[in-house]
Amino acid sequence: MELDERVSKLEARITELEQEITELKQSRLPANGPFSPTPIRTDHLKKAPHDVVVRPAQQQKIKKETDWEHLIARVWLPRIFLFVLLIGMIWGFKAAVDGGFITESMRCVIGYLAVGVFIFMGFRQQKAKRPLLSQVLLGGSIAIGMLTTFAAHSLYELMSVPVALILNVLFVIVGVVFSNSLKSQPLAVLASAAGVLTPFLLDSDHPSVLFFVTYESVVFISFMVYAIKSKFAALFYQSFVLLQVALAIYQLIADGNERVVAIGVLVQQIVLLLSIFSKTTIMSHQLRMLVPSFALTALWFKLSYSDLLFNVVMLIMFVVYALLTVWFWRKAEHKGKVPYTLTITSYALLFCLANLLGSEALPVVLLLEGIAALWLGFVVKSLLQKMNGILIYVLGCLIGINTVTGNLDSIISVEMLIWIVLLGTLGGLIRLVYHFELGRNTKSTLILLWYGIGLAFLVFLTELTNLLTKDFSTNAQHLLVSTVWVAYSVVVIGYGLKKQIKQARLTGIALLFLTLMKVILMDLPSVSLLAKAILFIGLGFIGILLSRFFYKKE
Repeated sequence: MELDERVSKLEARITELEQEITELKQSRLPANGPFSPTPIRTDHLKKAPHDVVVRPAQQQKIKKETDWEHLIARVWLPRIFLFVLLIGMIWGFKAAVDGGFITESMRCVIGYLAVGVFIFMGFRQQKAKRPLLSQVLLGGSIAIGMLTTFAAHSLYELMSVPVALILNVLFVIVGVVFSNSLKSQPLAVLASAAGVLTPFLLDSDHPSVLFFVTYESVVFISFMVYAIKSKFAALFYQSFVLLQVALAIYQLIADGNERVVAIGVLVQQIVLLLSIFSKTTIMSHQLRMLVPSFALTALWFKLSYSDLLFNVVMLIMFVVYALLTVWFWRKAEHKGKVPYTLTITSYALLFCLANLLGSEALPVVLLLEGIAALWLGFVVKSLLQKMNGILIYVLGCLIGINTVTGNLDSIISVEMLIWIVLLGTLGGLIRLVYHFELGRNTKSTLILLWYGIGLAFLVFLTELTNLLTKDFSTNAQHLLVSTVWVAYSVVVIGYGLKKQIKQARLTGIALLFLTLMKVILMDLPSVSLLAKAILFIGLGFIGILLSRFFYKKE
C-alpha cells in the first residue's frame, strides 16, 4: 500500500514537470530579442595589410629641409642684385655727367622714368606669382623716387621746399598703398622709414621745429594705426623707435627748441595709452612699449623743462595711471593691463617725489616706494610689478647705506631717519614673505632677509654707540662698542633658545666669535692694559655662561 502511494506521487510530480516545461517553451524569447547573442564581426580581420590605418601618434614626424634654392634665388638674389643695379646706375649717371651727356634736368627726368618702370615691372611680377621679386621692385621704386627728389631739390635746386615735401609725402603714401595691396610688411617698413626721413631730405634756411615735430608725430600716429590694423608688429616697433631717433637727431643737428620736441614725445605716450583701449591681436606689443615710452617722456621733460613743470607732469601721470589701474583691476577683461599701468604709476610717483624732496631724502623715498610697489605686486599677482618693487628697493638700500655709513652725526637727522626706514622696511619685507609666501623659495628668502636685517641692525648699533660715545676716551669707546656687540649676541642666542630656532642660536654664537676677533684685531692695539683685561674677562665670562645655558637646555 505504501509503495502504491509513492508511485502515485511520482507520477503526479512527473506530470507537473511536463506542464512546467511546456509553459517555458511557450514563453521563450524570440531569436532577435534584446538578450540574443551579438554576432562577432570579423570583417576587419579580412583587411589586407596595406588597409591598416596608422594612428597620428604612430606617424613619424618628417623634418622639413631648408629649401636653399628658394631662399637664395627667390629671396636674397633679387635684393642683392637690386642693390648692385642701383650702384651701377649711380656709376653710369656719374660717367654720363662727367662726359657732359646728361644735364641736371635730364637726370631727374630719367630718375622719375625709372620709378615708373620699376612700378610697372613690380606689378607684372606680382601678376606672375612672384611676390618677393615684386616687393623688391616696388620698394626700389620708392627709394629711387625719393633720391631723385632729393637730388632735384638739394643738389640741383630745381624745385622748392614745398614741392619736394609734397613729392616725398606722395611717395610715402604710394608705399603704403603698395603694402596694403600686396599685404606686405616690408613695404610698409620701407614707407615708414621714408616718411620719417623726409624732413631731413629738405634743404631749408629756416627750419620750423613746430612743423618738424607735428609732421613726425603725424607720421608715427598714421603708421602705428596702420600697423595695429594690419597686425604688423615689426612696423609698430619701427614706428615707435624711428620717432625717438628722428627727434633726437633733430635736436642735435638743428639745435631746435627742446620744449617742442618733448611735446612730440608726450604725444607718442598719449597715443600709445589710447591705443590700449582698442581690441587688437597685437595688444601685447602696445603694452610692452607703454613703459619705455613713459620713461623717455620723463627723461625729455626732465632735460627740457623746469623742476616745477616736470613735477606737475609726473603728478598728472601718476593720477591718470593710478585711476586706470583701479579701473582695469575691476574689469576682468582688462586685468592683463594692470601690471603695466601699475608700473608707470609707481615710477611716476617716484620721479615726482625724488625731484621734489631732493637727494638727501631720496633713499627714504626709494625704500618706501619699493616696498609699497612690491606689496602691490603681490596683491595683483604681477611678476613685473614685483621686479619693479625689488629694483626700486635695492636701489634705495644701496644709496641709503652709502649715505648713512659713517655719517651719523646726530640723533635727530636725515641719516637717523634713513636708518629707521631701512630697518623698518626690512622687517616689512619679512612680513610680506611670511604672508604671501614664495613657494619653494620662501624658506631661503626668509633666511636671507633675517641675516640682512641682523647685519643692518648690528651696523646701526655700532654707529649709534659711536655717536653716543664720541666725547669719551678711546678705551671707553672700544669697550662700549664691544659690550654692545656681546649684548646683541646674547639677545640673539637667548631668542634662539626660547623659540627653539637653531639658526638663531648659531648666529648668536658666530656673532660672539666675531666680537672676539674684533677685540683681538681692532681693540687690543689701541687700548690700555686695563681695558684689555676688562675685555677678555668680560668675553670669557659671557662665553662660559652662555655655554652653561646650552648644557642646561640639553
